[in-house]
Amino acid sequence: MRLPQHLNYLLKNRFSEKQMATIAQAILELATDNTIQTELPDDIDQHVRSFMAALEEEDPLTLECALINLYIRLHSAGSRYSPSEKRFLKKRNSYLCHPGGLSPLILAEPFIKPESVVADLGAGNGLQGLLLQRLYPHRKTLQIELSAEMIRVGRILQQALWISDERVEWINGDIADITIDADFIYIYRPARPLDGGEELYQSIACRLGAMHKPLVIFSVADCLGKFLDKGFSIFYSDGHLTCFSKQGDAALRWHLDRRLEYSNERIGRW
Repeated sequence: MRLPQHLNYLLKNRFSEKQMATIAQAILELATDNTIQTELPDDIDQHVRSFMAALEEEDPLTLECALINLYIRLHSAGSRYSPSEKRFLKKRNSYLCHPGGLSPLILAEPFIKPESVVADLGAGNGLQGLLLQRLYPHRKTLQIELSAEMIRVGRILQQALWISDERVEWINGDIADITIDADFIYIYRPARPLDGGEELYQSIACRLGAMHKPLVIFSVADCLGKFLDKGFSIFYSDGHLTCFSKQGDAALRWHLDRRLEYSNERIGRW
């Protein structure tokens, strides 16, 4: 759904960062789409009204809270699993549908180029990957998710954001079994680091280590790091997000560090 011109004007003027304005625009488009609203909690209209009211005010904190509330509700759309999917996730000690936050989206800017392939491991309804595609249009977003229902809803989100099928591939399956060929990996702690969860992280780390190409990993609430081989190094960590790179050139890694520090300074509370 395209927003009226006056709303786009407000969004651009209320957010000092272009990226935040883009995110807010996408979230509002989704939250006001009639088809998507049927997949959302009944209180979505209330949160849309709160966000619209916050746009008219001069309080950045109120606007931030209203945006986050919409983001969280959109992230939960379609969060249903079949009985067999639930049994599988329980056996693995998996988590169900946690939003990764907005700051990783903004910090990703230096690492996603027009030719990049981005993979979200455990994508849910794909909101995070779709927002990355909206922020930094790139060759392909791989949305890897076990829940067929979440993928169904994710395709609706994709259509509402006018993102072409050529730029998004939905893969219904276990992230431990999928062959990953990407330049940028996003993952938000899919399982508790116990029993089946450890096996999952070991499997993912093994697959990523076998990739003979430069690679950046954004790991939220990281449990992957201790399983990655020595070819990976941490170049950023803030207690929420840990970033790894697989680079052979120390000078390039230094350059990436400086760019990320600059991005982090700009995003403030986001």
